[in-house]
Amino acid sequence: MPKIVNYEEKKQMIMKKSMESFLKKGVHGTHLVDIANACKMGRTTIYQYFRNKDQILEYTIQNLFQDLRVDIRETVLDDKDNPYEKIRKLIPAIVKLYLKNQKMIVLVDLWLILIRENNPMVRQLNEHMEETRNIFQGMLEEGIKEGVIRPMNAESMAFTLYATIESFLLHMAIHQEQEVSEHIESLDMLLEGLKA
Repeated sequence: MPKIVNYEEKKQMIMKKSMESFLKKGVHGTHLVDIANACKMGRTTIYQYFRNKDQILEYTIQNLFQDLRVDIRETVLDDKDNPYEKIRKLIPAIVKLYLKNQKMIVLVDLWLILIRENNPMVRQLNEHMEETRNIFQGMLEEGIKEGVIRPMNAESMAFTLYATIESFLLHMAIHQEQEVSEHIESLDMLLEGLKA
């Protein structure tokens, strides 16, 4: 009797193993045979799920950002708070969530690797990051309109907030022994400056 294989589960497993290889060897240094070996399957079997390494990378980036968008929506959209309070809750929630499961750190790592390797996939990653920054920009614009956030350049501030999260996560990944809650309090103090 033929073995039943869950197609999506297999793709997720390939994605996870390829991410580990991308982070360890770089995208350029990772070959399809490396991914196949990590997955304990033949290279030809990988072709049943992905055409090539770039398609695996694209799938990985899309999945990581989809997870990020879902997490942001769950944190913000169900919330009845004003935009300022949503931002105050969202940033620590993203930080805690991504320190716990390291998705954001993986994204930042991949982004840096792709830039270093001059990979054309950087453009796609930048588009996904822009999408996430736009969520912050929308909340800032809404807060300015409602008078709970002081007037400012919402686009520039959204960029700053997103960059703060990225650098915070990188710092915490390097200095894992530091207490996260103290740094989140400091972030909260910075966010006080947004208040109208």
